[in-house]
Amino acid sequence: MNHLDPPSATGRPEPVSQRPEGSACADPAARITFGEALHEALRADGLSLQRLHHHLGERGISVSPATLSHWQRGRSQPEREQSLQAVAAIEVILGMPQGALQTLLTTRRPRGRALALRSPVPEALSRVLSPGAPLEVALGPDAYRFNEGLVTLSVQETLFLDDQGCIARYMVNHVVRALCDGVRHLTAHHNFDDPDTPSVQVTVNCGRLEALRFRQEVRSAIFDVGFGRTLRRGETAIIDYTLDVGPRWRSSDHHERTLPVPVRHYLLHIFFHPRRLPSSVHGYYRQSSERTAEDIRPLSLDASHSVHIMPAKCHAGLYGIAWKRHALPAAAPSGPRGE
Repeated sequence: MNHLDPPSATGRPEPVSQRPEGSACADPAARITFGEALHEALRADGLSLQRLHHHLGERGISVSPATLSHWQRGRSQPEREQSLQAVAAIEVILGMPQGALQTLLTTRRPRGRALALRSPVPEALSRVLSPGAPLEVALGPDAYRFNEGLVTLSVQETLFLDDQGCIARYMVNHVVRALCDGVRHLTAHHNFDDPDTPSVQVTVNCGRLEALRFRQEVRSAIFDVGFGRTLRRGETAIIDYTLDVGPRWRSSDHHERTLPVPVRHYLLHIFFHPRRLPSSVHGYYRQSSERTAEDIRPLSLDASHSVHIMPAKCHAGLYGIAWKRHALPAAAPSGPRGE
């Protein structure tokens, strides 16, 4: 399973971030963004990113399909001179009025001390998660504004596997700090490896459960845990919850957590059922969801049939434990995650 930090599904209920209290640091102006306009123009024209890349190349402008994808998903925006030339050319290629896209570009990203006023979360997430990641599937275009008003200071999670080898319980503790005034809750996202996961139950031990969405079709549980007060910039809060998963029969082989920015402390502790012990266990780190595992270390079960990892330095990236038959996830695992 995969979980993302610090961080709701649709059938289609609205994403959490569309609610005013869910995006305290966001600009309230209700206008279309550059990425949304580019995405809609491409959709209306029926032009793929590869063909757009080809047309730009014919004009002597080199922009990779990956960069074009990031632009339309809102994960980044054009800033360099050649990128701005590409935007002007795209307007011509797609038959748009001159300036239709260029006028939607926001002010150039600030440098130096000005960065302290911005949330690091959206851009950091775009560096560690590839397009199509579970978080993006569950939250759509708002995925990269996931908990943008918060930064995680520490995370501790304890997992319990049942006698079928499935992760049955997650106990998670977050310590977070507000990056701006007005933050009221943390949104958590859990992605499950078994598409037949029947149900989830969330018990909040510190905080207050405000909303829960279980989206079986995308194997995700998204929920808001309120602080019970409105945080001011610089204030900290503690969230502690337990997630119980309904009975399943498809066993899990790893768990990892996405940390978009460095944290002070991360502990992952996994208990295996005594009747379903693994033959081998490894801890690992990945720089992004597109990278393979590195810093692979064998782990040994203790007297309680548990293992853990607690990195001395927690850089941005994905930290996990894999078990059984050398089951280290490849570049883009479909297994469970926490975020």
